[in-house]
Amino acid sequence: MKNKLVFFILILAYNISASAQESANPEDFKTSKVAARIYNEGVKRVLEQDYYSALFYFDSVVAIKPDYALAYNERGKIYFTKERYSDAIMDFEKATDLEPNFGEAYFNMAFTYFTKENLVAGDKTFTVKSSDFDKAIVYNYTKPQAYYYRGLMKHIEGDLEGAIADYSVAIELNTEYAKAYHDRGAAKISMNDYQGAIYDFRLSVTYDPKMITGYLNMGIAKKQIGDYQGAEWDFSVAVKLDTTNAIAFNNRGGVRYILGDIEGAGADFTKAYTLNPKSAEVVTNMGSIEQNNGNYDAAIGWFNEALEVNSNYAPAILNRGLTYELQGKLDEACADWKSAAELGLEQANEYLKECKE
Repeated sequence: MKNKLVFFILILAYNISASAQESANPEDFKTSKVAARIYNEGVKRVLEQDYYSALFYFDSVVAIKPDYALAYNERGKIYFTKERYSDAIMDFEKATDLEPNFGEAYFNMAFTYFTKENLVAGDKTFTVKSSDFDKAIVYNYTKPQAYYYRGLMKHIEGDLEGAIADYSVAIELNTEYAKAYHDRGAAKISMNDYQGAIYDFRLSVTYDPKMITGYLNMGIAKKQIGDYQGAEWDFSVAVKLDTTNAIAFNNRGGVRYILGDIEGAGADFTKAYTLNPKSAEVVTNMGSIEQNNGNYDAAIGWFNEALEVNSNYAPAILNRGLTYELQGKLDEACADWKSAAELGLEQANEYLKECKE
C-alpha cells in the first residue's frame, strides 16, 4: 500500500507540472513574482559564496525580466569579486539607467572605477572623482564606506578639509572604522596637525592592531614633534608586524641616529638596504653612518650610489658636500650644496654661506 501511495503522488506531481507547462507562455515567466523568486535564490547563493550558481540565477532574472535593476546590481557585485571590472561597471550602469535613484548601484559603480584604476594605473591618475560618489549619498546610500571613499578621493584631489569632513562622517557612522581614522590622520599630517594625526593613528591601530601603516605614520608624526623615543617604539611595533618592511627599518634607524644610537641605526639601515637597495633615501642613510664613523671615502661611495638610483635626490648631494667639507675639499662641497639648493633643499642655503661668492 505504501508503494502505491508514493507512486500516486509522483503521478499527481507530474500531471500538475505538465498542466502548468501547457497553460504557460513566455510572458508568464516575465512577471515580477517569478523574477523575484529567482532573484532571491541568487541572493541565497551569494550568501553561501556559491557565485557560479548565483550568476546563473541572476542571468535568468535579466533574461526573463530585462528591467530588473536589483539583479544587475547583484550580478555586478559578483563580477567585481571575480575582478571582471568592466563587466561589473556595465551592470552597475544598467542598474542606474533602470533606477536613477539607486544609491547603492552608484556607489558600486564609482568604487569599481576606483578599484580598477588603482590596480591598473600605478601613477594614481584617476578618472573617477569624489563627485562620482555624490549620487550614492544623495540617493540615500549613507553607509560609512560611501563617505570614506568620497573622502579618499577628495584627499587624492588635494581637498584636505573636505576629506577630513567625510572621514569624520564615516567615523560617526562606524566608530570602529580603522581606515577612516588612519586616513583622517594622514590628512592631518599634510595640514601639519601632528597631535591630531597621532590621536587618529592611535585609534586606527586600536581597532586594527595589525595596521602597519598606522604605526609607521604615528611614528612619523611623533618624530615631527620631537618625540623620538615614542617614534622609535612605533617603528619597532611595525618591524615586529612585518620583518620585511624596509620603510619601518629605515625610519627606526633614522630616529635611533637622532637619539645617538649609531650602532642600532646602522643595523636598521643595513637591514633596510638589504630589503630595498633601490631606495635613494636608504642608500643615503648608509652613507651617513659611514660619514659619522669617519669613513669619508666609503660615505661618498654610498652617496654616489644613491645618486645612481635618483640623480636628483638632494639629500644625497647635500650629504656628499658635507663629507667633502670634512675632507677639506670646500670647492667640491660648495658645488654640491649649490646643486642641492637648486633642487629646492632649503637647508643647503645655510651651507652655501660658507662658500666664496
